[in-house]
Amino acid sequence: MMFCSRYIDGFATKHNRPSRNDDDDEAVDVEQGSTLFPSVGKPLGKPGNYVLRGLAKFQAHRYVLFNCSDVNPFFRAHTDEITSERDVSSNTVESIQHDKFKDWFKAHDN
Repeated sequence: MMFCSRYIDGFATKHNRPSRNDDDDEAVDVEQGSTLFPSVGKPLGKPGNYVLRGLAKFQAHRYVLFNCSDVNPFFRAHTDEITSERDVSSNTVESIQHDKFKDWFKAHDN
């Protein structure tokens, strides 16, 4: 029966139906919005709030800044500013951006 079910349309078994938590990306109509937080998937469990503090908040903020496509022009401008001031290696540029981009972005995003 299992062998035949793979070749017969409309015959559902545990092997050919999607799992309970299947996030079928093709079936979901994703709105054009933030590429950082795409609206795909289904919530599981009870919703709740979580407040980020200290290092976790700092790391989350840095992740958003370094991975949001809307910030890329500012990131490139900061890179250009660093490299125009002095001759530095790419590792040094990354280190400087890691330390100072957050404050630079805050001053330039007006």
